[in-house]
Formats: sequence, structure tokens, C-alpha cells
Amino acid sequence: MKNWKKIIILSVIFVVFLAAFIFLKGNLSKTDNGIESPSPTDVASSDEIKLIDITQEDISKIVLKREDGEIVLTKEERYVETLETNDDGTTKKVTEKKKVWVNPSFDVDNDLVEDVVSAAATVMTKRLIDENPGDLTIYGLDKTLITTFVSTNGKEVSIEIGNLTPTQDSYYVRILDMPAVYTIDSYKGKTLRYGKFDLMNKNLYGTDALSAEDITSLSFKRSGEEVFSAEKRTSSADWVITGPIPEREANISEFSKFLNWVSSFRVKEFVEENPSDLKHYGLDSPKYVFEYTLDGEMYRVMLGNKNDSEYYGMMEGNNTVFSVDAINLNFVDLPLKDLVSLFAYIPLIYDVEKLVIEIDGRTDVLLINESQEEGTTPEFHFNGQKIENDEQEKRFRKYYQGAISIMGDKIDLDSVPSGEAAIRLTYTMKKAEPDKIVKVELIPTNDGYGYFIVRNDNYTGLVIGERKLHDESDTGIRKAYENLVDALAKTE
Repeated sequence: MKNWKKIIILSVIFVVFLAAFIFLKGNLSKTDNGIESPSPTDVASSDEIKLIDITQEDISKIVLKREDGEIVLTKEERYVETLETNDDGTTKKVTEKKKVWVNPSFDVDNDLVEDVVSAAATVMTKRLIDENPGDLTIYGLDKTLITTFVSTNGKEVSIEIGNLTPTQDSYYVRILDMPAVYTIDSYKGKTLRYGKFDLMNKNLYGTDALSAEDITSLSFKRSGEEVFSAEKRTSSADWVITGPIPEREANISEFSKFLNWVSSFRVKEFVEENPSDLKHYGLDSPKYVFEYTLDGEMYRVMLGNKNDSEYYGMMEGNNTVFSVDAINLNFVDLPLKDLVSLFAYIPLIYDVEKLVIEIDGRTDVLLINESQEEGTTPEFHFNGQKIENDEQEKRFRKYYQGAISIMGDKIDLDSVPSGEAAIRLTYTMKKAEPDKIVKVELIPTNDGYGYFIVRNDNYTGLVIGERKLHDESDTGIRKAYENLVDALAKTE
């Protein structure tokens, strides 16, 4: 009985406490006028406001007030040229009319301005920090960094953007002429803080409709010394090195690295306008200089000091120092030897009707009758003997390969060859393009290293080592001769 009394008393006490809790909770959630106050989640969401009440499509003008001046961006219709890829992999230039962002004093990166517009149209505040701050310096809002957006119907919204918060994940911001300070997402804050250097087009050509095919001349200097000058032949689109070595075909696999870079390089960052001290950037005496003709326009790009993973650079006619990624310039120290074709002469066998090889005191005559036309049968003669079977034909071709495989292994532009040729190869071509007869001579060097390579009485600037002519592979000229003679002897 006593236990039941205790249970009843405890139950009454519990009910009293529960009723008191419910009563107090209800009164605490009301203001003086009896209206319920929001829950904690509602309080948090009240910090979120749409900062700029203009849609992305309606923004037609942006004014950036920065410490170094004011920038006005407007959206206008312009003709824009781009490259379009065809089904076969080739490209063609396409021009279309588009609305793009422009500024009268510099070329604008339209995509980056669109990022600013997108950020403006979608940015929401994260937190209300201070409704009426007394000291704006603690938020970085005393520096008059103001971004103004203007709609097509004339509506303007201006925001002041301050510093990053201590946690680095937000920027302080407020609407112009309104005291309350909020925070916004750091990415959008950074975008809305963009200045001139951020929005300048990092494509200095001002168009994407360019490729290496549009380059017609290119020269390159390293530390003040000419590495090469080159031109593209209009008839064949082949590149030839015209200096300082006597004219030679370019080694396109390496040379194309220069073509690809100058036609497509992009600025990484703009550094300084109208620099007073070029020496600071190494641009008073540039380390690398590219001079080239691209789409009919002459350009000169200079690269100076290397700073970590970047080079400082300038383009002639554009007095702004910029940086470019060094990783894309890993070809600039290539020697001339790697940029030219080192072959003495390398015609296709289809284009040759006769080859005379004078070597080791003998003269070999190779008569060639071969065509690329379908259904034709090749016919070869060696020193008057007709090539009869597959093995002989194989060895004949290897000997021909040995002749056209003669190539320099170094460049010597200081020497002047003299004396008699130790080896001579005389090609008679089917057509004169431009020469009907092409004569390659190897004249011994004075130091015993090997031979100067002379073509049609003109020194090529190439030198071949003696050891190269004793190559024991089946396309080494001496070894190939031995193999051909052996194959012919087996049928006698």
C-alpha cells in the first residue's frame, strides 16, 4: 500500500513538471506581441539573402571600381572567328555573330566575365556578421573595392567586397550604402573581386581561329645568338631551315614544337603594365626571342627570367609583362642539330632512275625502274647485271637504303671543306625537281674525324664520322654492298 502511495506521488510530481515545461516553452517562443519567434534553423536561414537581384541574362554592364581605377565592361554584338573540326580531322575557320563582353582599352576574356555574371546572379550571403559595424577596416571594407551590375532596364546593384575571413572560406561583403556586413562563398567572392589583369584575355592574338598551319616564317634566338631562321615553302607546305646553316629541310618532329607553342601559347598571369625596370624581369636582354609571321601578322615574343615554374615575357607592341608556364617550353634549349634533317639526300626510290656510288676505289651503277602505279613490276640492274629474285631485290634495296641513309652526326659552320671527295654518290632523277642530277660528296675533315657533306658543290654544314660508314647493320653502306655481292654470286 505504501508503495502505491509513492508511485502516485511521483506521478503527480512528474505531471506538474511536464506541464510547467510546456508552459514555459510556449511563452519563451513568443515575442511581446504574442507572435511565435522562429526556430534556430529559421534564424540561420534569415542570414541568407540574395545579394544581387538581377538575372544573369539581364546584366548588360559591369563597372569595376578598383584601387588602380575604374573598368567598364559592356556587352555588344561582335563577329567572332573560331576553328571548327571537320569529320576528317582537318579544321576550318568559322565566323559567327555573338554577344560578347568588351572594353575599349583592352581585349576581354569573355568566359571569365561570364563567370563574374554567373556569380553575381547566384550569390547568396552565408552569414550576417554585423548589422551596423563601427570599424570597417577589420573586414577590409574600407578600400572602396566596388563591383556594380547594371541590368538592361537600368537597374543598378553595387556591392563592396572586403577581405577573406580568418577561416579563408568566405569573403566579407555588403551592399553599397547599406551598413550590414555579410559573408559569401570564397570562390564567388574571388570571382566578384576580379580586376583588369584577371579579365584581360590571356590569348594575346585575340582569336581562337589560329593554328600552326597559319605560321609562314619563324626565327629563334637564344641568349642573343641566332639558333635558326626558317620558312614554309608555299608550294609544298614543307619547312626549311634557312640559317645559320645552309638551307636544309627541317626535322619536323622537333621543329613542330616551336610552331605549336607560338601558335597556341597562353599567358598564365599578367604581371605589370608599362614596366619601368625590364632588367627585373630579364627582359632588357631576353634569354629567348621568337620572331614569326602568323596569319600574315608579324610577332616578336621575348622571354626573360625564370621564376620557379614560369618565365616572364613580353610581346612587342604590348607593353605588359606576363608569365607563361615553363613546362610548355621544354624545347627551347634544343640544339640546331636536332631541328634540321641530317640526311645528305634522301629521295624516294620511285623518283630515281640511276644511282652511281663511288667508294673504296670502285664505281657501282644502280639502274632503277620502279613506279608507284598499281600493276607495274620493278626492274633493277646492278653493274649491268639484272636483279632476278626476291633475295637479290632485297639486297639491292638495302644497298640503296645505305646510300640515302648517309647523314651528319654534327654541325660545323666554321670550316671550309677542301680537297678531293673520298666518296661520291650521283643521283639521276626522273624529273628535275629542281635538279635532274644531284651529287653528294664526302670530303675528309682535317682532324681525321670523318667527312664534310657537300651537295651539288655546296657545303651543307654537316659532318659525318668515319665510324658511321662502317655500320655493320644490313643498311650500312659497306655492309649492304657485301650482302648484295654475295646474293648475286649465288646465282652465277
